[in-house]
Amino acid sequence: MVNVNGLRTAILQAVNHFAQDDDFMVVTDFHLHLDTDTGEVAIADDTEMTIASAVVEEWVDLDGDDDMETLVRELKTLLSEMSAEGAFEQVSVSKPFSFVLEDDNQETIEELFYVDEDLIVLSDDLLKDMDKDLDDFFEKLMKE
Repeated sequence: MVNVNGLRTAILQAVNHFAQDDDFMVVTDFHLHLDTDTGEVAIADDTEMTIASAVVEEWVDLDGDDDMETLVRELKTLLSEMSAEGAFEQVSVSKPFSFVLEDDNQETIEELFYVDEDLIVLSDDLLKDMDKDLDDFFEKLMKE
C-alpha cells in the first residue's frame, strides 16, 4: 500500500488555498502533475499556479501502463475516501470542480474525481459491466 498521507495533506491544502483569498474564485479543475523522477505530485489551479505539492516515494521511477493504471487507481481511491470523509463539503471553492491527472504537456491523462453538490459520478469500474447486468436482469424479469 502506498503511503499517501503527505498527498492527502497537499490536496486539502490546495482545496483550502482559496479560503485565504478575499476575492471569490471559480475553480473548475485541480491539475495534478506527477514527476516520475522525484515522485513529486504538484497540484495547480486553473491558472497553472502550483498551490501545493507532496512527494510519494513509491511513485519514483514509475514506468509503463501498468504502473500508471495503479497510480490512477490509488489517486481515485484516495479522493473517494476524502470525499466520503467530508473533506470537500465545506470548502470555499465553487462546485462543481474536478481533480485531473495531466502529463508534462498539460494534456489530460484522466479525470480522477468530480465534486458537485447534487451529482454523484460513478466510476468506470462500477459501470463497465452494467450493460450486461441490466440485460441479464431484464431477461430474467421477462421470463418470470
